[in-house]
Amino acid sequence: MRSKVSPSLTATPPEVNSSNHNTHPIHTTSFAIQLSWFGRLFSSLQSELMIDEHGIVFPDGFVPPNALKALAVKDSSKAEVKGKRHRLLWQHFDVPPVFEWRWLGATLIYRVDGVLHELHFIGYRDSRALAGQIKSQWAHYHQKRLLTLVSNVENTIQARYLRHSRLQAIQLRVAKEYPRWMPWAQSSPLSHTIRDAVAKLNVMHNWSETDIAELRECFIQNQLRLYRHYFDTVESNPMTEKQRRASVIDDDSNLLLAGAGTGKTSVMVARAGYLLTSEQARPEEILLLAYGKKAATEMDERIKDKLGIDNIKTSTFHSLGLTIISHVEGKQPSLSAWVNDQEAKTQWVQAKMERQLLNARYCQQLIKYVSEFYYQPKNTFEFTAQSEVDQYLRSADICTLKGERVSDVAHMHIANWLFLNGFEYHYQATYEFGALGKGKRVSSNYHHKSGADGANSVVGVIKADFYLPVTNVYIDYYAIDENGDTPIYKDKHHFEQMMQSKRELYRQRGSRCIELFYHQYAKGRLNHALKRGVVKMQLDSVPIDDEAVLNMMRQSGRLTKLAGLLSQFITVFKSTCQGKLTLEKILNRVAGNATKTDIQHIRLAFSLLRPIYQQYQKHLSQHGQIDFEDMVGKAIHYVEQNKFIAPWRYIMVDEFQDISEPRARLVRALRDSTWLNSAQPERAQLERAQLERAQPASLFCVGDDWQAIYRFSGADVSLTTGFSQYFGPSSQSILDQTFRFNDRIGNTATQFVSQNPEQINKEIRSLSKADKPSVSMLFSEVNTKSIDFLLHKALADIHIQMRGRGRARHTTQVSTVYILGRFWFQLPDKETLKKLNQQYSDLQIRSLSIHAAKGKEADYAILTGMTQGQHGFPASKISSPLLEALLPVEEEFPNAEERRLLYVALTRAKHKVYILADRNQPSSFVSELMEPTFDVEIVKCA
Repeated sequence: MRSKVSPSLTATPPEVNSSNHNTHPIHTTSFAIQLSWFGRLFSSLQSELMIDEHGIVFPDGFVPPNALKALAVKDSSKAEVKGKRHRLLWQHFDVPPVFEWRWLGATLIYRVDGVLHELHFIGYRDSRALAGQIKSQWAHYHQKRLLTLVSNVENTIQARYLRHSRLQAIQLRVAKEYPRWMPWAQSSPLSHTIRDAVAKLNVMHNWSETDIAELRECFIQNQLRLYRHYFDTVESNPMTEKQRRASVIDDDSNLLLAGAGTGKTSVMVARAGYLLTSEQARPEEILLLAYGKKAATEMDERIKDKLGIDNIKTSTFHSLGLTIISHVEGKQPSLSAWVNDQEAKTQWVQAKMERQLLNARYCQQLIKYVSEFYYQPKNTFEFTAQSEVDQYLRSADICTLKGERVSDVAHMHIANWLFLNGFEYHYQATYEFGALGKGKRVSSNYHHKSGADGANSVVGVIKADFYLPVTNVYIDYYAIDENGDTPIYKDKHHFEQMMQSKRELYRQRGSRCIELFYHQYAKGRLNHALKRGVVKMQLDSVPIDDEAVLNMMRQSGRLTKLAGLLSQFITVFKSTCQGKLTLEKILNRVAGNATKTDIQHIRLAFSLLRPIYQQYQKHLSQHGQIDFEDMVGKAIHYVEQNKFIAPWRYIMVDEFQDISEPRARLVRALRDSTWLNSAQPERAQLERAQLERAQPASLFCVGDDWQAIYRFSGADVSLTTGFSQYFGPSSQSILDQTFRFNDRIGNTATQFVSQNPEQINKEIRSLSKADKPSVSMLFSEVNTKSIDFLLHKALADIHIQMRGRGRARHTTQVSTVYILGRFWFQLPDKETLKKLNQQYSDLQIRSLSIHAAKGKEADYAILTGMTQGQHGFPASKISSPLLEALLPVEEEFPNAEERRLLYVALTRAKHKVYILADRNQPSSFVSELMEPTFDVEIVKCA
């Protein structure tokens, strides 16, 4: 078994210097190698070949090749007989010269700077006898380089974790040195020191993945032994094995996947302290990054409390950006007042938009955008029930330019086109008609009455979608695709009967009707089809004046809402793209996924945004101001342009799953900005420090892809799931033991969130065990009961459990309860919350949105708002295609982020979670959790 270069197996070689190259010194007297008889008689060479401790002296008459003329020096040693001869020093030879025996004498073959050269006609006997001496002399001269390399590698792997960049640097150095010694040195009579170093060099050159893993593990175990007491005492409780390992592992880029409640903050603190205690870093070389100011402050206080130091920099990304910008520009930048006043920013955007409306083209584009693209429709065929359609239309607040509520998104487009083209219309107009004939029926959409004789007659009303009173023309829209199919919630047979009956009615009455269809709307050709129908019936259109349309939009507040949307576009555009995305690049990003309607929407929205964005940037520039997005954007520019060299050798990022691409780009640039600007090592230490000085900073990111819930603000979960693709070779660790929730909550939450195969597979183990289900689904058997009824049922059950716990422990304690909702408006208001706390005095009840509850914990959690629709859970709110194009690419798995959001909600509770189910509009998540495969208790509340 070959030996391994390992801190536990291999001793460090003795110190080497220029005056002591070997523990067995070579005699430094020179010796000569005579020419062959042919060389003496027939060549231009006239003396012997001389070898000494400095190099080789060539025979008199030797003419150096052109490539060696600059290196060969004149020699005037005492051994010389005839004039000055040329010498090559040992330092010039890549490898030891060797002899090759030929017919007319031996040939000396030597390599200099990668080029082979030959000297012919050397005597057989002397060359055979002294070949080994040449190797020994070369080895004696070059041993310092070899021994220093081996020593430095051994010292490095003992003192530092073997990062990928360190490994690469070592392998490059070893690969360069290896062919200088192998294979000849293995069979040559060299000193023990050199032979030992060569053996180690050979091992290093042949390191396998297993060898590298063993070296790293050896370092980790050694550090865990050395700093056991530190890890036992740095926190109030001894750290777990995986927390300790995560603190020690120090690759160029490190990802720590820390599940909910697994103690990630403890690892952040412990790692910083370990770097200081092990003297791998000084406080000023460590940077801790948090997202919000509050989180950064809490981390700073935790560091001071646990480590007793106050000069580790803890910062938010925005604060870091200000630091970098101030350093480069020499002064603190001025922040725009809009940074903390979104309403003022929206008002400014609206003022600039109003000014742009003086331009006729911009005005027409805005009207087209509002009338055709402002509301983002869902595909009618995606719905499974009419109730879903109704809920969607209500929650999306879809209405026409005239403010009318509609029963189909396509109706809104028809109404807006008619209004803009000056057609007076009645929506859902009643069509009076008499009996169609005894026994004839229309569809069930008609109102049927029984005649006096008991026979069925169809005497009643039917509603056309639109009626144009001036021209007596009807317009009907049918939800039919190109194949003649209807949505699944409509009975196709009855729907076709209804269409035929209406057509027959119009024919009998001589009424004119324009028919429109879903497939026209789906392809973005609905307005074209409507216009074609109007022209066919020779109806005159008188387009309404643009100013009249704008006044109506102003009165309805539509322009203010649009200004708010453009303001949001500016923020997202700057925060996710840093202004580098052109329209065509944006369209390329969505190519293949976007529909023709989406492409039209993006082009139009970008046309509205571009002049406002340009004025926004000009305003900031003229006033010498920056906004939040500039804090990161300018910092990226300065670091990437080497105008700022990071002084930090260790960068630690909290809540990494919430990171956006620009922030990740800033972190990567800081990592790659080496610390060459810091104190340089002494000259005598340069060789030993060579590997270290070239190292990038170490990046340590803590996050959990299962808790990635901020895509709407630019967060990109793929930066976590694809960490190594973005940051290069990296190490990944997992904290899988939670100290928060019990195993029954953990199993349910894990099973639910793990449905998405794109997420990182992991198993969270709970320290606490429960003997019964700890997730309860509460629903009322009486439809008239409100969610408040279920809320009180849950609180009452918690109250009973608390009394039981108090009696068992002979204590009186107060438990914390979080009422969690997908949206704030679904939660109890302040007055209601006050009454609840008064009614349940042994509980501390708080209400939080799930996003706000992330990172927090309570004894119990109650989930409300579990309905379907735009403001349900999962939420079905539809974003603008432009906004979607600017945000990170959405995952293919349905409701991926909403699913993670529910996971966050479930894992806030220590003991039990109550889900309040709405039977009238049940959430799809509720239906899924009620399946037998989930460990969920179903509770019917009467």
